[in-house]
Amino acid sequence: MNSVILVLALGLSGVSCYLPPSIEVCHRDVPDMDKCVLAVVGKMRSNIVSGDYGNGTKLPSLDPLYMERLDIDDGSNLQATFRNTIITGAKNFHVDKMHINPANRTLNLLITLDNVVLKGKYNMNLRLGLLLVDGDGDSTLDLTDVKLLVKMNYFFAENSNGRKTMQFHPIDVKIKYAGTAKFDMTNLLKDKPRLGQAANEAINESPELILEKTKHPVEQFFSKLFTTIANGLMNDAEEEEAFPVRIPS
Repeated sequence: MNSVILVLALGLSGVSCYLPPSIEVCHRDVPDMDKCVLAVVGKMRSNIVSGDYGNGTKLPSLDPLYMERLDIDDGSNLQATFRNTIITGAKNFHVDKMHINPANRTLNLLITLDNVVLKGKYNMNLRLGLLLVDGDGDSTLDLTDVKLLVKMNYFFAENSNGRKTMQFHPIDVKIKYAGTAKFDMTNLLKDKPRLGQAANEAINESPELILEKTKHPVEQFFSKLFTTIANGLMNDAEEEEAFPVRIPS
């Protein structure tokens, strides 16, 4: 039976006639394609989280995620580097909205991460009013209700074998910190270690001062991750294989 194979989650999409066993199909004439794909995503949650799609198809896992480095510099009040950060909690993602438009070759999603925790190393210079933070140590950030708006555009390009295969342009990701945020950093005041807790409390009174500066590098991180996974799941699919036309019986 001819079908459209269209599977995506958290900005991850896979279309191919050489599917790993974890991926099901949605027929082109299904009454509600968005609903069908959402159901497939739900069944694939464990594969998406682990990055193991079966039959040797292994891609970056969703939980935990590893971020090697994130730099922030607003040129005045904040300079910071976060290193070797482990991100957990993304396995509980859910897709709030989805729209697929094969005619325009676009896929749009709104995804929520209910609670994620980031743990790693940091160094920071931050001015908060009269307080000057000069820290270097361990960092933990607990976030709730993180929104990801994911916009995907695909195309077909001829490869070295003469096949016109499906590929994704760099995936556009916009992030919104819609919930709560709590930082816990050690050694925030190198010369006044006893005041470290007070410095943490001062930061957590206005965590958006740091979070807003992280948006662009975090968006770039997820864009690269999602694009790698999406193209990895394409598995050399040509257009007629990805979007076959049903042959009348």
